[in-house]
Parts: sequence; structure tokens; C-alpha cells
Amino acid sequence: MKMFRSLLLVAAVCGLSLSAFGDPLDFRANVLDPPYSYPVNVITSTSFEMGFTACATGELPSGLTADGCFAATNDSGHTWTSLQILFPDTSALGSQPVSCAPDSSNNIFGATSCTLADGVYTLDFSSGAIPSGAGTKSIFFITETGVNPDCFPDGSVTAGFGTAPEPGSIVLLLTGTVLLGFVLLPRLRAVRQG
Repeated sequence: MKMFRSLLLVAAVCGLSLSAFGDPLDFRANVLDPPYSYPVNVITSTSFEMGFTACATGELPSGLTADGCFAATNDSGHTWTSLQILFPDTSALGSQPVSCAPDSSNNIFGATSCTLADGVYTLDFSSGAIPSGAGTKSIFFITETGVNPDCFPDGSVTAGFGTAPEPGSIVLLLTGTVLLGFVLLPRLRAVRQG
């Protein structure tokens, strides 16, 4: 019964926080490079679950504020070049617009795309890197502003990493191979005839 009362209290607080505003609030999300060492979640795979907690005082880079923080370190063995974060559109989010445009020099990713479709928020971050391993370079923050972090739904994250060459490199390799073939073809014919 106590658990039921606690859930009712959380639901009431989340519901009141939305009804307190006349206009729907946008929530904002970012992936930041932290300035200091704080307790972090150790991530050992390229897909993981995450949940926001209230940001600690001094946890964010100077001048930035956020309601919810998720601090982690990449220990997956891969340098991540992108993150895709999925959140369900719950009553706490209320189908409000989402923004994830970079807003400071502390952003890890330069390209972002955030949308709401079919009851799911999809937040894509790319054009950056989170290296794997020990040290402060592998630590990152995912932040949100605009929703009480106690009410924010948990999300699932998929990190992208690439080992394939870029399309430009493939074209260059193929061009070089074709040119080498044209240079060696007359010699190969001469060897066969001789």
C-alpha cells in the first residue's frame, strides 16, 4: 500500500508540474563534455538504458543549467561517433516540442536532429566522438531542461561507431586500382605472348 501511495504522489507531482504552465514547455537535450570528475555510470556496450537525475551543483560546465543529468563513461572498446536516444512520449512529456541544437562550446556532437513521431522522441547526435577507455575524454553528460527529472521517462541509447572507410576513400581506392590495371595490362599481355 505504501508503494501505491508513493506512485500516486509521484504521479501527482508530475501532473502538477505540467499543469502549472499555461503554454507547453519545450524540453531541451544535449550531450556535453563535463568539466570535472563526478560519479558516472560505466557503459560497457554500444546500447544501454539511461535515466535522468537532478544535476549536482557545479556538475555542468560554467554558465550552463539543466534540470536532469545522466553522467557516464564510455568503456565499450569503441570510439562512439554518434548517439541515438529514444524516449517514450509519456504524460510527463506531454507531446511537447523538443530541441537539441548545440548551444555551447562544451557540446560533444555538432550535428543534431530531434523529432517526435508515433509516440517516440528520437534524439540523434553525430559529428563528434566519445573515445573509449580511462580518462576524462571518455566521460560525457546527457542533459535535459524543461521537465522534472523525477518524472522524465527512462530512455534507450544506441551508440554508433564506424570502421568502414568513408565513401570518398572508397572512390579514391577504386580509381587507383583501375589506373594501376591500365598501367599493368600491356605488360601482362606481353608476358603472356612471350
